Amino acid sequence: MPSVLFPIRTYLILLLVLLAGLVITFIHRAEYYDEAWFAEQSYWLIHTGQVKSELFRDYNGWNKGVFVFHKLFIYAGALIMSATGVSVATTKLVSILFGLLGGYLVWISGRSLSREQQWLSVFLFFGCGTLIRFISVNRPETMCMTIGFASYLAIDPPKGWRSKPILAGLFAGLSALTHLNGIIYLIAGAVWLWLKVGWRAMLAFGVAGGLTLSLYGLDALLAGQIGTLIDQFRNDPATQENFGLMAKLTVMADFHQIFFHSQNEAALTVLVLLCAILFRKQIGRTNALLLYTGLLIGSFWLLTKSSTDIYFLLFLPWLSILVANWLITCLSHQPAWQWRLMQVLLIGYFVVSAIQFREVIVENRTVPDTEQHNALLASYMPHKHTKVIAPLEFFFGQMEAYQIWGLTYYLFLAKKRKDLALNDFFQLAEQEQVEYIISDHRLNASYNIPINAPAALGPYHRVFQDEWNTIYARQEK
Repeated sequence: MPSVLFPIRTYLILLLVLLAGLVITFIHRAEYYDEAWFAEQSYWLIHTGQVKSELFRDYNGWNKGVFVFHKLFIYAGALIMSATGVSVATTKLVSILFGLLGGYLVWISGRSLSREQQWLSVFLFFGCGTLIRFISVNRPETMCMTIGFASYLAIDPPKGWRSKPILAGLFAGLSALTHLNGIIYLIAGAVWLWLKVGWRAMLAFGVAGGLTLSLYGLDALLAGQIGTLIDQFRNDPATQENFGLMAKLTVMADFHQIFFHSQNEAALTVLVLLCAILFRKQIGRTNALLLYTGLLIGSFWLLTKSSTDIYFLLFLPWLSILVANWLITCLSHQPAWQWRLMQVLLIGYFVVSAIQFREVIVENRTVPDTEQHNALLASYMPHKHTKVIAPLEFFFGQMEAYQIWGLTYYLFLAKKRKDLALNDFFQLAEQEQVEYIISDHRLNASYNIPINAPAALGPYHRVFQDEWNTIYARQEK
């Protein structure tokens, strides 16, 4: 069968370029501020057998035990880091492995389709700028996405494979254990089975998924802390947008931003929308893949607490396969100008990928190595095992050298008090006998200590400053 858009060799070359580019971005990958928060949870699980947080002190009771967290993701991170050690690089391995596995499953999903459709779907997946940006960030979205996609493949498998609702329910439940946003795969799978197969398959799926998800509360149940789990969920900063009516309606109104946050998301979103418009007469409304994708998007619109761009990954496999399916099966019946338009758009898609590769590589080269920079900061802090207020990323390489409290905790405290003036912050640090304070000039969810703040604030004197951080050390009276 002749190729519709490009020769198969073109897809192969482009995919090899994309994979090579991804590998390059893994080298000296910059660290994002909340990666340390997840790494700390895995760290304590390894060393104490319990997930907790010292970075946030007593906020939400996290210093005694965290019961609301991305459970399967943290467990997977602890498993890997118990063998590899805790470092910026090793914390990224779970996301990288599941991101690559997601692409392999996209390839598997096209095994019974045309070769071009299979290659195109994988190209769209690995060429997505959002994936390029986040695949090596220590966050659970790639793991959640991949397990959720495995659930879909189990209920709507390639030709020659049997549908397995129980296995699909298990995968959907595991996805929700990875990140509670994975509940959308439980909802979409259950409704899809009810509409396409019948209530018995839906019931089997729902029971398997529900039992798997029920493991979320097992640690709290065994510790007799179910009440704490409920309180932590209600008071978690990440869940607050779902509890107020106006806040929730605002998030729902901004939902489209997930798909148009930047060129990274818009490149694929525009392809989906154009194909849906141009090929509307040939696309069956009862198409299984389209139905499932619509259910995913609809359920997430109802459940989501944020319109952040990383959530685009939760839909990436389905959108990639949809576009590939529509282009290869419908385009040959369309006017020649549409064929040329899609060729131009796919070339543009690759250009967007290249732009994102460049942005990541530039970031990797301009942002200092986290562990090396932390070691530099520590060289100005000779009193070990003392209390330190610092950005979350100071965790890497220094967790066992100091008692670290995160600047993010004080940001939460400032929001709770409606204000926390700089002098009050330093007085509070003095009362708590904090030895060193490290500012965060990038303001990655940190309490703001301005770079032009006075050199002396109470008993604290500036002993080091660069474009990233300032260190204040407590002076003896």
